[in-house]
Amino acid sequence: MAKNVQDVMSIDLRCCSLSSTVPDVAHIMTAYDISAVVVLDDDGFLAGIITRTDLVALRGSDEYWHGLTAEHVMKTDVVTCTPDTPMRDASKTLVQRGIHRLVVVENTENSEKVRPVGVLSQTDIVRDMALSA
Repeated sequence: MAKNVQDVMSIDLRCCSLSSTVPDVAHIMTAYDISAVVVLDDDGFLAGIITRTDLVALRGSDEYWHGLTAEHVMKTDVVTCTPDTPMRDASKTLVQRGIHRLVVVENTENSEKVRPVGVLSQTDIVRDMALSA
C-alpha cells in the first residue's frame, strides 16, 4: 500500500514566533537537535522557516545577527505539502527543489494562511525506508 506524508512525517513540530531572537532560534535547534524551526505568526499560522544553513550564513556577519529576530531572517517561500500528499510526490518535490524538508500544513482551500501540523524531512523518509525492510 502506498504511503502518504501523514504516515511518515514528524508531528513533534518545533516553532518560534516572529519576535524570537536569533540566539533563541539557535537554542531551539540545539536543544532538540533539529535543523529547522518553523516560524508562526501571532495567530499560529505559518509565517516562514529558519534552517541551520540560514544561521550559519548569519554567523558570517560578525555580530550583526545579535539584534535580529526570526521575522528578519526567516524564509517566507516555504515549500509545503498536506498530510494526504503521496510520499512519492513529496520525495520528488524534495529532490527537484533541492531542499531537505517540507512543512506539512492543514488542507485549507482558498486560504493564504495555513497552519503547520508537521514536518517531513529527508531523515523521516530514510528512517521509514529502513523500517520497511
